[in-house]
Amino acid sequence: MSLPYAILGLLTYQPMTGYDLKQYFDHSINYFWSAHQSQIYRELAALEGKGFLDSRVEPQEGRPDRKVYSITAAGETELQKWLKQFPQSLTTPVRDELLVRIFFASRLPLSELKFQLQRYLREKQEQMAAFGAVDGLISEQPEIPGHPDESFYWRLTLKYGIAHAKAAIEWAKECIRDIEKKEGLQETRDHERSRE
Repeated sequence: MSLPYAILGLLTYQPMTGYDLKQYFDHSINYFWSAHQSQIYRELAALEGKGFLDSRVEPQEGRPDRKVYSITAAGETELQKWLKQFPQSLTTPVRDELLVRIFFASRLPLSELKFQLQRYLREKQEQMAAFGAVDGLISEQPEIPGHPDESFYWRLTLKYGIAHAKAAIEWAKECIRDIEKKEGLQETRDHERSRE
């Protein structure tokens, strides 16, 4: 499970609240590992219970107190250990609901499948645009003390996201073209049957 290690990694940059971590997730790691606010808070409690994090409460005037987490030496050691222990297989299993639906799409009108693929295509194109914005943010990011080359590694993950999105866009376009050909063949057959 990568979520606790993603949290530990983010806390090597600076101490953060659960809310801060969620914001950081949403603008970076979320592109390849998503997490809900409740999951982050649950993991923070577990990591603190294991001694990998410390927390302090910061009072705020007129607002609820902030609980700020920081990584401990034990947390740094645990993160390093995890980083060095790669799994036997680096290929993650695919679990894609869209592909399951397409697999059984013979039960749908072609027009519905085409519509859903067009939606998917738009979403992937929007994701590509977001990746462009992320690249700009990486360029503007000031150097993180103690982590001078961090943007290099962020860009490696960004390149993966871009390559994946490009492939998905091409795949969706090809599927839409195939559906349009099939629609054309069906129209021709229907027209020929109506003339009989």
